[in-house]
Amino acid sequence: MMDRKLFAARLGEVRQKRALELGRKLTQAEVSDAAGVSRSHLAGAESQHTGISLDAAVALSQYYNVSLDYLTGLSGASSQGSENAAHDEREVLLLKIWRAMSDEERLGLMALLKARIDTNAA
Repeated sequence: MMDRKLFAARLGEVRQKRALELGRKLTQAEVSDAAGVSRSHLAGAESQHTGISLDAAVALSQYYNVSLDYLTGLSGASSQGSENAAHDEREVLLLKIWRAMSDEERLGLMALLKARIDTNAA
């Protein structure tokens, strides 16, 4: 069984870390919107009042770029590797859009980007 107290503490820690990276306060509303988790679900998990679904926990771990093992207390290491981390809000948004796209849409976007790069290189 997951330790809600530890999960809540780690959610607070990673939200504070992300806020420092952004240089401003990061609200639950912003996190819930960016991660695709309801604000009430996030608030319940952060305050230890409710558990959290696996889908929501995974979404939060992806948003904060920490492992699910770290959030749940199964690991002490938080990092997933900086080269795989979104470095700012624009990258987080691009990742969110990318994940919402179908494989066909992704292939089309990649072809468009390649053509743009090839044109600029010539």
